[in-house]
Amino acid sequence: MKHNQSQSGDAVEDAVGAHRVRTEGGHAISADGSVLRDAFGRHRVFHGINLVAKGGQEPTGSYAERGFAGDWTRDDIADLARRGFSLIRLGVIWSAVEPRPGEYDEAYLDWISEQLDLIHAFGMVAVLDAHQDLYSQRFGDGAPDWATLTDQPYAATELWSDAYLSSPAVHEALDRFWANAAGPGGIGLQDRFAAMWSHVAQRLHRHPALIGYDLLNEPAPGSPAPQIFAALIGAFAQITGQDAEQVFADFADPAAKFAQLGRLDDERVHRGIGDLIHPLVARFEQDFVAPLMMRVSQAVREHDTLGMILREHDYFANLGIPSGQPPLDDANWAYSPHGYDLTVDTPAIALSSDTRAGTIFARHAETATRLGVPVIVGEWGALDLGEGVAGHARFLQDLFDAHGWSWTYWCWQPGFADSEAARALTRPRPLAFAGDAAQWRVDDGVLTASWRGADLEAPSVFFAPRGEATARRDGATVEVRRHGQWILLDAGSGDFEITVE
Repeated sequence: MKHNQSQSGDAVEDAVGAHRVRTEGGHAISADGSVLRDAFGRHRVFHGINLVAKGGQEPTGSYAERGFAGDWTRDDIADLARRGFSLIRLGVIWSAVEPRPGEYDEAYLDWISEQLDLIHAFGMVAVLDAHQDLYSQRFGDGAPDWATLTDQPYAATELWSDAYLSSPAVHEALDRFWANAAGPGGIGLQDRFAAMWSHVAQRLHRHPALIGYDLLNEPAPGSPAPQIFAALIGAFAQITGQDAEQVFADFADPAAKFAQLGRLDDERVHRGIGDLIHPLVARFEQDFVAPLMMRVSQAVREHDTLGMILREHDYFANLGIPSGQPPLDDANWAYSPHGYDLTVDTPAIALSSDTRAGTIFARHAETATRLGVPVIVGEWGALDLGEGVAGHARFLQDLFDAHGWSWTYWCWQPGFADSEAARALTRPRPLAFAGDAAQWRVDDGVLTASWRGADLEAPSVFFAPRGEATARRDGATVEVRRHGQWILLDAGSGDFEITVE
């Protein structure tokens, strides 16, 4: 049966209820094995984008003067909602929250709360992301200057992330953080970081848009980083039968590096390198990252016992090295992997390899299976504003659909709404299954999905900005309702199928 175009009060109420995923007095999103569920018991799938204002290097002034007020507008948030996005990964920068030791910038947290208000007003939810790049605001973004314990000089690298491998200043500052070295007032840096998170959770945990906390973006080792990279190049040379010194030289030359990356289109090579380097990554995650995650999650739990904790892998796992993190001792958490082809942040982004990115996320799928928790891919894409990226975007969305994963694309930037990437991201998708999803996919713009239904108090919901929808329950045609861009089906037991042409 074709969808009913009724705009009745019931349809409006259903559509509003479909968007709201939190009830008064507590979070509604919880982990059920590898599935996310809401307060109604529906299987939820989230799709969205990152909004992050990283700030600058100015250590004084208001949060806005320091660059921590995002330049997106209400109209931009509305545009994201119209694309069927349901989740925002909203950056919260330690340097902005705590510009001086033990002093929190309540005006900045008011601004974060205002962003949550906007997100909520357009029917979306958010996770807060303690974002960092190169650890510190002094080098990139993240920790305050006062929590950056190094006197080493810093020199920026042509590709910003190469400083993780080459900068003694970044290495020393990270080493001091991972050692919980005493900073101002004799208080350990990790203790300060955990206290900052405790304060953020205390301030914001009751906000109806907030469903969780991403505790630390891409935790990275300090002085071990160049050792891990050297081992990685050595493994690359060994598996491909090359001279290690020549491979090192090639990775310092952009054209030669790109040619070398082509060897990773052989999945056997990519996986072999990951297997050899895994013990080094696992040691860092087990000995340093896992204890911090436990410390910080406990700080959040002082004020919010129900919100979801998101935990990432280490920086090198972005490359397809298997994560070695142990499970988090918490009742409600999700694994939030990141992954990019190694063309990221370069002019070659339109040449991103589906094969290489596929291997990276296959490794993340292995980790998710080992951990037995839901997946919300925190970052992927970074496709910028150019042309020629739609195919890679479709490939990755298809891959995530096949795994049943939620995701937030990296990232919004001025001009996003008119980009090829934005167009590729605007496609039909599920929001909620009243029961348990079996599978869903999009082929040539046509969404098909199937699920085992349950007698719940809220409908199954799908984003489909256009097209005719037909649905069956145990083989018999059932009514579907359209409210604007949303397709709704009443809950019930049985086997359901839907197609949106």
